[in-house]
Amino acid sequence: MLLSNRDKFQGGITNTRLMPSITRRTVLGTLATGAAVGLAGCSSSCPDSEPPEPSAVVGTGDAGGAFETLPGGAWPSPRFDAGNTGHPTSRRPPTDPSLRWRTTLTAPRVDGAAADVSSPTVADGRVYLTTGAGAFALALRDGTERWRTTDLTPTTTEPTDGYGDELAPPVIADGTAYLGTTAGVVALHADDGSSVWRNTDAAATGVPTVADGGVLVPTADGLAALDARDGRRRWITDVDATLPAVADGTVVVAGDETVALDATTGDRRWSAPIRPEFPPVVADDTVYVGTYEGLVGLALDDGTERWRVDRGSGRSFSAPVVTPDTLYAVERPGEAPDATFALDRGGDGPPDPQWCSYVGDGTVTAAAGGHAFAIQSGPSDRRAPPHLVAFTERFGEATWGYATAERPLPPALLDGGVVTVTDRGTVVAFGGA
Repeated sequence: MLLSNRDKFQGGITNTRLMPSITRRTVLGTLATGAAVGLAGCSSSCPDSEPPEPSAVVGTGDAGGAFETLPGGAWPSPRFDAGNTGHPTSRRPPTDPSLRWRTTLTAPRVDGAAADVSSPTVADGRVYLTTGAGAFALALRDGTERWRTTDLTPTTTEPTDGYGDELAPPVIADGTAYLGTTAGVVALHADDGSSVWRNTDAAATGVPTVADGGVLVPTADGLAALDARDGRRRWITDVDATLPAVADGTVVVAGDETVALDATTGDRRWSAPIRPEFPPVVADDTVYVGTYEGLVGLALDDGTERWRVDRGSGRSFSAPVVTPDTLYAVERPGEAPDATFALDRGGDGPPDPQWCSYVGDGTVTAAAGGHAFAIQSGPSDRRAPPHLVAFTERFGEATWGYATAERPLPPALLDGGVVTVTDRGTVVAFGGA
């Protein structure tokens, strides 16, 4: 059931006093039966067929210079943490941003990759990325190059967000950068790029996850657990994975089915006949998986299905971003434009859809400070450039966007700053006005 911009369905009662008018954003009513949630009568994701209009747009003009105050916090992996939640707590990205600096990396084309560069990770005042030329570290303050390592080729992996295969970025933990490469797994000193260790047992096929002193990395032989100190193999098991999720001593991976492993031994704890399209997310004892059959919540301890958001056949969901109050996921109906959905997870039952917004061929990748960040593509004729768009958590208003002739990749959210990169290797940093 879709209601007008000013109406919200609450137990069959329409309340027009709860929220202001919202341009190109639809508040959703719900129909709940058992553990499933459905939205009836929808032939497309949202009734709006055009992109949202941010109230402020940061363009491609001159950069304002270096950060006077360095943004706080870190974004150590492509989905922020070992659970892949995409949500750092107690963090405030800028709500009125300006472009601080811009730099372009050496980025030769890598066969099979949808972008010439990885998404960024950030730690200890440095921005880390990979291209076909190797691994790079830039100064967070002004974008100047700190080091590069050119004797390795980052692996190309299935997408962790969005569409198309991508380059694996460096994952940062305890002053070390861990990287999946075509020749194995590499650990580098994060401050200067020098080698810590290299494990060449098997080519990496996905992005490492670092947790509890171990490095979990998908390889050509299966999911391997390495010792973070020296790269020695702890265990390996024959399961598929792109980006493992780890929480409470459990590793969750997604392939032909969803599988949970003991993080210490690699022993299988449970499997569920759920085939996610993207890496799993773990938060608060729940495994969240986006599938062609809906958005599904599984119990972390035994894999039983707790709930399912099902909008009908042919409508897949991306890996969600999980905050304490809200789930964000992109629905991909196939015959209609993609849309960002916000679902309230505050109750004991299945999440309740709250609002949606058209994003075209896009994805939602991160949330912090009461905002969700989505990659918004332009129409196929390219008349409008792609954007990185910030939506408010409660009402889905588009507060600001980054306009670029190239497609932006998932950003790193910091306290007082945002770092992103375009698919052709242009790195940009935003700060408060």
